[in-house]
Amino acid sequence: MILDLLDDLGPWAWWIAGLVLLGLEIILPGNVFVWFGIAAILTGAVALFADFGWQVDLILFAVLSLVLVIVGRRYFARRSRSDEPMLNRRLDGMVGRQYVLPEPIVGGVGHVRVNDANWRVTGPDLPSGTRIKVVGHDGAVLSVDRIDD
Repeated sequence: MILDLLDDLGPWAWWIAGLVLLGLEIILPGNVFVWFGIAAILTGAVALFADFGWQVDLILFAVLSLVLVIVGRRYFARRSRSDEPMLNRRLDGMVGRQYVLPEPIVGGVGHVRVNDANWRVTGPDLPSGTRIKVVGHDGAVLSVDRIDD
């Protein structure tokens, strides 16, 4: 029954399969189904003009799918790099920045206000008002050192 339907649809079955695959890309995003969908639509376009057997159509679909997945992944992986490389590495982006201690570092531990957040800092004991520089981090704790004026 399904094979009869596919035979009746002819090349349009590839177009329908392509649209279904493109719809799956919307429901299950992952940048994979789109390439299979495009390959199916291209296979349907070729099948409209050339009467190959289903075996050749299937091979054409497989080759187009492979090429499109490889080329598409490489192209979009290159383009998806961020102009803000520290976006998801917030602490690494803080290394080298300078701040003023609002409260002293006592026993090697203190706090500093950065934008709208308080961060725990470790470093030498320093009085409040001292200019410090972030020299590293351990987890979510900033390592700081005094800036000599």
